[in-house]
Amino acid sequence: MSINGKRRVRRPEPYVCGRDTPPQPGDEQVGAYSYEQRVRMNERFVHAVEHAFETGAENREAATATLRANASRARYT
Repeated sequence: MSINGKRRVRRPEPYVCGRDTPPQPGDEQVGAYSYEQRVRMNERFVHAVEHAFETGAENREAATATLRANASRARYT
């Protein structure tokens, strides 16, 4: 309320991050890693898991069961 007892009406701030907002510098990177870094990390991970399958350090059936169990849980991110 203002001093004279009337309610003060504020105009809302313009929304600056909408769907129609033009891209800003830095928008092309989401998170701490660039796209190229994420691709390289994924390739290294896939190679390590496939190597574990080949050497018997990991079992495909167990990995599949774990993936299914985790997929059925709700995710809160």
